[in-house]
Amino acid sequence: MPMGDNTGAAGDGQTGPKRHFKHIGELVDGKAKVVIMYRTVPGEPNSCLVVGTKFLPDIYHNGLMKAVESEGGQSSDEFADFASRQTFADGTNMLAMLHNDNYIKKFKTNEIMVTFGNTPDGRILLNKLNEMIAKEKGTSVKEMAADPDAQAPAKKTTKKADAKKTTAKE
Repeated sequence: MPMGDNTGAAGDGQTGPKRHFKHIGELVDGKAKVVIMYRTVPGEPNSCLVVGTKFLPDIYHNGLMKAVESEGGQSSDEFADFASRQTFADGTNMLAMLHNDNYIKKFKTNEIMVTFGNTPDGRILLNKLNEMIAKEKGTSVKEMAADPDAQAPAKKTTKKADAKKTTAKE
């Protein structure tokens, strides 16, 4: 995967090695930092769901960032799947609180810059990253955005024999 294990430590920060994490990005317009909850939306391959971290109260911001940086957060393909199993310090479910309090926002994937390094090589638009991941998985971005809970359309059967198998009224 383009953002795998080898994207961890790179460069030195003020407090030691600077780390770069999956699921972190910024808005192309304005550079506001975001956590990418879902890289695509079911049925909308060119949309994603993100949380703007600067709008969160400190207790939730710190808990969210700790979850993103955790081993489980980094190993998840979609951060929201991991967040659905996590709680904030006050005991509330992470994903439920972010959703219920309207912190999760939908953006076009070409409006989110994924940041995983200090150089221009460590930045990629989310739509391009999705294309790379789809290619690596041997699928398309559209198929990646398919609703996993949607059922296949029922096959229509119009056999006349079925209509004749009714019982006669007495």
